[in-house]
Amino acid sequence: MAAASMVLDPATLTVAFVLLSAVLGTLLLFSWMLNRTVKALAWWGSAFWLIAVGIGSANLAQGQPAYAILLVANALALLCYGVLYTGCRIFNGRSAPLTAMLAGVAVWICAFPFIYSSHGYRLILASAITFVYSSLSAWELGRHASRPLASSRMAVVLLLGLAAFNLSRGTLGIALTSVSWIDTFASRWSPSMALVLVMFGPTLAFMFLSMAKESVEFEYKQAALVDPLTGVPNRRAFMENASQLLARLGNRPTSCLLFDLDNFKTINDSYGHDTGDRILTIFGDVLASHLPQRTFGRLGGEEFGAILPLDSREAALLADRIRHAFSMAGANTLGGLANVTVSVGCVTGAGIDAGALLRRADAALYQAKRSGRNIVIAA
Repeated sequence: MAAASMVLDPATLTVAFVLLSAVLGTLLLFSWMLNRTVKALAWWGSAFWLIAVGIGSANLAQGQPAYAILLVANALALLCYGVLYTGCRIFNGRSAPLTAMLAGVAVWICAFPFIYSSHGYRLILASAITFVYSSLSAWELGRHASRPLASSRMAVVLLLGLAAFNLSRGTLGIALTSVSWIDTFASRWSPSMALVLVMFGPTLAFMFLSMAKESVEFEYKQAALVDPLTGVPNRRAFMENASQLLARLGNRPTSCLLFDLDNFKTINDSYGHDTGDRILTIFGDVLASHLPQRTFGRLGGEEFGAILPLDSREAALLADRIRHAFSMAGANTLGGLANVTVSVGCVTGAGIDAGALLRRADAALYQAKRSGRNIVIAA
């Protein structure tokens, strides 16, 4: 008894792909409506709708599509890739140039009158355009990522796979093989290709949703750990980073620098809170330019701290460079509006926790304040 073979019905798979793409597009758009901060979801949702309308228009009608239908349907399908790429740029907080999004469609419309009669040339051009957009989308998420997300890395892999798929289809448009299941990918639309895309579409949409979720969680975490005014780590983040650094260093010498902006309340009262905020921001920038990441933070008010793997002499010299740089930056930015200085308490120890280092540095800082301010006291 012969084994029954499974036959993939082209019309059924096409309908399944179109409906699935529309559902995924709706899901992405709905997710965007629930969280308008991730605008890329709206672009990605629109991309899925464009591919659904484009593929549906070209393949659900009986027989060979008319000239106008073939032109518009493929233009919509290619626009899908341009919108997909634009969504990736917007996700990274970058500009969304209209010319880049529409370039593929423009090339298709201009070339279509010359290649309409040749299925092979149409396939090559469409595959080349989709290959470029897929590759650019992968490059965008991989090279210009504004935050480290695990789902973004997976999306890059999927987009590179999509680029390879389209490149192979374009190659098949030049020279067909004698292997039937390979040649089906070079046809206008085949059950095998529909089946591949039916599996690929939900995976990519899930990655986009996962990226949006990770992005929101990352922003919430940043908001909880970053001082919103100066952009430097807040006290909570500073203590966590300091504890991790001290655990790695063990019994090696570690220095704690405690900074307090001099006469800050007087400056606030005399020149207004806007000037005070500018001074705090300036000092945050000075710390960021002189210290490694995750070693400093704003502890509260006008007080900042840093814990570094330095001996006492190195720490004191660094503190003095920061003190001088702050005075210069304040003078350059504020002019004669306010004279800004900072006092610094510096201590060095080994095998001590962050809290103990801060308490000892606070005593040194108190001595610097009593000694006339705008100096470094190393204990």
